[in-house]
Amino acid sequence: LGGGGGDSKKEEVQVIAQFDLSGRRLEMGAAAAPKGVGAWQNGAPTKKRKRPENKVAEDGQRGAFFNKDLEKTDLKTLVEQERLGTANDYNANWAKHVMRQGSKFQDLDTDEQFDMADVSMQAYESAANKKRKGKDRDEMLRKQAIATHNRMEKILKNCWRCLDSPKMLKHLVISMGVRCYLALPSRAVVTEGHCLIVPREHVIATTQADEDVQEEIMYFRKFLVKMFAKKNQGCVFTETVISMRKQRHTVVECIPMPADLYSDAPIFIKKAILESDEQWSVNKKLIDTRQKGLWRSVPKNFPFFSAEFGNGGGFAHVIEDEAMFKPEWGKEILCGMLGEPAQIVLRAKRAPLHVEQQRVNNFKQMWHKFDWTRRLEGGDLHAKMKAKKAAASSAPKV
Repeated sequence: LGGGGGDSKKEEVQVIAQFDLSGRRLEMGAAAAPKGVGAWQNGAPTKKRKRPENKVAEDGQRGAFFNKDLEKTDLKTLVEQERLGTANDYNANWAKHVMRQGSKFQDLDTDEQFDMADVSMQAYESAANKKRKGKDRDEMLRKQAIATHNRMEKILKNCWRCLDSPKMLKHLVISMGVRCYLALPSRAVVTEGHCLIVPREHVIATTQADEDVQEEIMYFRKFLVKMFAKKNQGCVFTETVISMRKQRHTVVECIPMPADLYSDAPIFIKKAILESDEQWSVNKKLIDTRQKGLWRSVPKNFPFFSAEFGNGGGFAHVIEDEAMFKPEWGKEILCGMLGEPAQIVLRAKRAPLHVEQQRVNNFKQMWHKFDWTRRLEGGDLHAKMKAKKAAASSAPKV
């Protein structure tokens, strides 16, 4: 810092969160390198690591293979280091290898491409790791962390679902919960009453959300089912998770339909999933979520499509070939059930602002009686519910 009267320059230190290959934030320190193994401390690398010591006991048996610092490293740290570094290094090396081949790579058949991948992997394992030691490897990890951090910041800034994003259409929000909010879609509106349950936190799938987020989603579903039941309608709740590396904010879509069509919806959607695009599927095409629920039936890191009915379960489908699976596939199926032209509905442009505001007002009038968020702090029913609980607790027990 400079003296009095002079311009002083302050150094700003920013903590950069680390993410794994799927873009999920890692716990601080979970993937940090141990001291003495090229770790960055106070902005600078530590001393060069020592060579492994081959310790031999008095009886001639080898006692240890590594230096003391590595002996103190736990298995979790080693796994995180391997997951953060090795896969990224190999993917970058393979991409460079393909770019060098150019048109030659496109002329190869599938088997020859796999053979080339094996050759590239062997060359990578024999040479790449030997070159990256100490400071070079730490510099690489630092650049990767900065690049991932900047990428996630850009994704959050451009997200249409995050409340802090400038692109978020706040006038379409119906009610705000603690962990989720209810909103209307800006386009691709399948039918009147079509709405979205959106986690407030930026998560790419509800299978990766915390339990309290999942619980609040079920709470919204419960009261939406009650509301549409008054109109003799049933609710189909769908979620489509694809291109997980792009980190799209997930939503649960609620699409109401008349009771007579709703009763046939499970059969219709089950048939559509079984006839889906993957001809050579490794995973089971149809996953029944009616017993264990969606979040216990589908693995966390898998892209999927799910359709659940009312307050119960339904069916899910693990998407193996994301390039062949349309993001609007579920809406196309439901448009077919409702007799709506899918091409027109899905390609329709966004409605004018006054039309969207009228849709919001109509939905709020219908939702007002069933809006459980009014009982939360700041809601018009909060004081009433609080007084009711106080009176119940002070009442004499019989």
